[in-house]
Amino acid sequence: MTEEQEEEDYIEFKILDDRFYSKDHLWFIKLESDEETGDLYKIGVSDFLQAELGDMIRVVLAQPASVDEYDEFSDSKELDDQVGTGARDAGVSGHEVLLDETLVTLRTSNGRHIIDAPVACNIVELNGEVEDSPELVNEDPYGDGWLMNIRPNELDEDELLSHEEYLTHLYEV
Repeated sequence: MTEEQEEEDYIEFKILDDRFYSKDHLWFIKLESDEETGDLYKIGVSDFLQAELGDMIRVVLAQPASVDEYDEFSDSKELDDQVGTGARDAGVSGHEVLLDETLVTLRTSNGRHIIDAPVACNIVELNGEVEDSPELVNEDPYGDGWLMNIRPNELDEDELLSHEEYLTHLYEV
């Protein structure tokens, strides 16, 4: 094996120790805890996954299956049955995503990668910037490249991985 081939076998990535991780390579950081509304988490794609997938071409965030309740804003009846387009549509805040439903679709130079929801949750806020500028996920996955804020219906943080456990998980896969 040549030196160039050996270099291609390795990817560089960082794992931040102030977050939890899922086995699907999402990171979670708790923003607030409220007895009435529940915990609020910001989530994004781990640096490992973005490095593994390559250059992001498009990011499609979870979206409502229907925008019928927003017909009053539409001048055209032909738009009634269209599917929403993520952060650019009204009504995504509070949209419920069930366990194993599609949470985000990443289109990269190497193909398409779908991430399913690791927990049933309500989407509180989407980062529309990553839909408009998908390269943010590559450039700053733990900062400006975050995906969304969610309120999980039931999330036991013990089910998520610490940064050490996530690193161990990466060695096993």
